Amino acid sequence: YYRNPDLGLGRGFVILASIMVFILAFSILAGGTLLLLQARRASLEAVRKTNFVSNVSHELKTPLTTIRMYAELLGEDRIKDEEKKKKYLEIIIGETQRLTRLVNNVLDVSRLEQGRKRYRTDRIDVTSVVRKVLEILEMRLVEAGVSVDCRFEDREVICSIDGDAFEQAFSNLVDNAIK
Repeated sequence: YYRNPDLGLGRGFVILASIMVFILAFSILAGGTLLLLQARRASLEAVRKTNFVSNVSHELKTPLTTIRMYAELLGEDRIKDEEKKKKYLEIIIGETQRLTRLVNNVLDVSRLEQGRKRYRTDRIDVTSVVRKVLEILEMRLVEAGVSVDCRFEDREVICSIDGDAFEQAFSNLVDNAIK
């Protein structure tokens, strides 16, 4: 029995070439898919960073606007009432403290991303925080023609919350209403 060795080699070559083409096509598709996924992740990360910068700018702008407004009033010597001057200075001091907290919050972002951020919960009177924020933003509310009608009970409303985070959130809410 005589067997032609070239016939078996040809069929084996076709099968091997087909397998190699399949592996090559699969590798190209898998690599392309991975590149697309990586590009999508990079794009989402860029959007996240842009949103973060936008949010930080918004957070910093509110107290800076308030500080500038009260400082200009005091600097132009338009306020004659000593009690009002004292109140405006207290607001400026409070807003600079708020700016410090905001900067610290920005620094906390890395801790948050690493899962190490902890909120400082204290027993806080929510009505006093609301009153404080409305007092700080009073001039801006008046200038914008926005009136706020608050009716508080004569009792404290105590909650276990992070006071800075609550004040910041409520301040943003009022600031957005002004805008």
